[in-house]
Amino acid sequence: MSAVLHRTAALTEPVTVARALVAAGLSLRKAHEVLDRLTAGETVPVILPTVSDREDTAARLRMLGIALERRRPPDAVDVKAVRERLALTQAEFAARFGFELDTVQNWEQGRNAPDGPTRTLLRVIEQNPEAVENALGGARAA
Repeated sequence: MSAVLHRTAALTEPVTVARALVAAGLSLRKAHEVLDRLTAGETVPVILPTVSDREDTAARLRMLGIALERRRPPDAVDVKAVRERLALTQAEFAARFGFELDTVQNWEQGRNAPDGPTRTLLRVIEQNPEAVENALGGARAA
């Protein structure tokens, strides 16, 4: 299971935290590294290979002052609504954000759906289109 961990309280039982992380499938070395990063206040992405019960693992870590969050792409993004909010035609939207026009048309007409990473990108476009445009090299200094 992929997740991110972050500290919600002081880590008063670091050995117990390390044991919980090892039980979730991390090596002792990796658990120590994660623990160091959590202590430093970082949000730490992890892959916990042996977690069979996410809720149980999350509850055990929560009691130790660590939040476990599973990050997933949005279930759906209304491409047409995003495009219309930006007042762009399909062709303009495709050109501005590096999509094929046919792809945008297929999404909007329900023939195809964006995959997970694309839904994430579309959500970023919805919330901060300038950031995506900057990342694509669209905002260049004169």
